[in-house]
Amino acid sequence: MTDLAITGGRVLDPARGVDGSLAIAITGGRLTGLGDTVPAAETIDASGLVLVPGLVDLHTHLFEGVSHYGIEPDANCLLRGVTTAVDAGSAGAQTFPGFRRYVIERAQTRILAFLHVAVQGMITALTGELEDLRWASPEQAVARAREHPDVIVGVKVRLGYQMVGDDPEPALRLARQASEQLGLPLMVHIIDMRRSIGWLLRYLGEGDIVTHCFHANEGGILGPAGRLDPAVARARARGVLFDVGHGAGSFAYRVARAAFAQDFPPDTVSSDLHAHNVAGPVYDQATTLSKLLHCGMNLAEVITAATAAPAAAIRRGREIGSLAPGSAADLTGFELRAGGWLLPDGAGHSEVVETLVIPRLVVRAGQVHRLDPVEPVEPVIRGAVP
Repeated sequence: MTDLAITGGRVLDPARGVDGSLAIAITGGRLTGLGDTVPAAETIDASGLVLVPGLVDLHTHLFEGVSHYGIEPDANCLLRGVTTAVDAGSAGAQTFPGFRRYVIERAQTRILAFLHVAVQGMITALTGELEDLRWASPEQAVARAREHPDVIVGVKVRLGYQMVGDDPEPALRLARQASEQLGLPLMVHIIDMRRSIGWLLRYLGEGDIVTHCFHANEGGILGPAGRLDPAVARARARGVLFDVGHGAGSFAYRVARAAFAQDFPPDTVSSDLHAHNVAGPVYDQATTLSKLLHCGMNLAEVITAATAAPAAAIRRGREIGSLAPGSAADLTGFELRAGGWLLPDGAGHSEVVETLVIPRLVVRAGQVHRLDPVEPVEPVIRGAVP
């Protein structure tokens, strides 16, 4: 007899080759197995839902009350289908203790973090955090990350001219120094670099992450004629990861489609959810997944890019991102709703998306949350609605 069984849904864990009508068993906050029937003290009927490992959003901003980007994690992540949210550099070495104490430890959402190489993190839009490189301290970043190895999963740097000025290379070198000393991935924000992407990719190796990979501004993955920069393909071949990081202005439908046409899907699908895009164009990670389905990824690809792939990228694949027995009892149940919703990208264009991923059930460490169905915008074409 297990504590909890979830039955009736389509169980989908593409990384493990699972796709079928199965019952999920949970005991003591851990997944204990999948089967045709599971005797349990409590049973939840998930008929009509797709049940997947708890969604992992690799790029969010959750330092509410300190960073101008910060949003409340549980309302915008857990209760929108995300069981693990990774904050992407909102805090630096000198602000991280407060981030941990007042946000990470109080949230029901599992929160992990990339630590910014700038000691203050990303607290204001008044000035770029590394326009003055005296704010950068690889030494302090290394020391702080070693104090918090359970939650700090890598180092972050933003290389747009707004953050570092016209020459991004000195900031990158400092962040590279910190990540190499720690042996952790480096996540690099690439939108609005004044230089083409090739110079940057020479600094990146296996496991490092390029976020905002489908932006339409300077320094992107496409060359002038819309062809994939050869340096981008070479970087992926040696293990550099490419993450969506939708954001307020970092995802363009046309760039995603051009990349797909050249056999270049993203490795991970993240939202870059923050205070300036939570009311649109991003809304949440589920809506971001809907847009990637719309652009041509299939359901198994999208789910892998939001579960197993980001879990592996932050080296937590044994604990999260999977429905394997023994892993954390995190799962997301969603409805695939048909219809038509006019959804914006981050480049000023909107398209009618015909399938919407709508979270309806979340289990986090065995704790069940039933969710009201939320559509980010009013439908323009009403399809089959339960």
